[in-house]
Amino acid sequence: MTFAATRASVPPMKIGVSGTATVAGAALLFAAAGCGPSNSGPTVGTCGVLPCGGDVVGNWTAASSCMDEAIFMEDFVGALRGNCAGAAVDNIAMNPRGTLAMTADMNFTGVLDVDTTFDLIFPPTCYPNASCAEVETVTRAMVGAGIMSVDCVDTVGKPGCTCTMGLVLPVMNNTGTWATSGTTLTFGLPMVDGPYCVEGSSLHLVGYGTSPTTKTKIVSDLVLTKQ
Repeated sequence: MTFAATRASVPPMKIGVSGTATVAGAALLFAAAGCGPSNSGPTVGTCGVLPCGGDVVGNWTAASSCMDEAIFMEDFVGALRGNCAGAAVDNIAMNPRGTLAMTADMNFTGVLDVDTTFDLIFPPTCYPNASCAEVETVTRAMVGAGIMSVDCVDTVGKPGCTCTMGLVLPVMNNTGTWATSGTTLTFGLPMVDGPYCVEGSSLHLVGYGTSPTTKTKIVSDLVLTKQ
């Protein structure tokens, strides 16, 4: 399972700034979260719940979504190493919308996406001899490839540029059949299938980190409420 949401991803890209340094940019952000844990049991940081399974039949509406920034940063910095190891992510805000209907005869109809904003913080070493305005101009090449908006300014209180990015993450726009096995919920959609937990009137679709040190840690949670 790859996190969209909650679980969708944006294709990987690199940004060249003034013909010098390259930055594996925001496109890496939501490609974080792999399948469920393989060895030791999962752990929860500041986001999400442990997979617990449960009855998913019903009509569900997107309610909230979160990402554990500390766990995500372990994966993000590792992915940037060699391009811009000092880059960081901050102020992730996620607003899911849409519905998911799952019937007792194992059919589903789902239309879900997530409005997302986040700050991508570049130290000066990532863009030598360039201004934040130039960084913004180059980064805007991402617009139309998953990124909806880019606004780069000087980082407050220290050298560097902070680029605020907006994007819409598609989770699903599909009909088909669903199935459960233990604590795994599948729709036949590799980008969506993964661990889940039903707690009362809430359905949690959770995602894990991708690195060896985070693959058993819950990094994301898309919550839907039963109607």
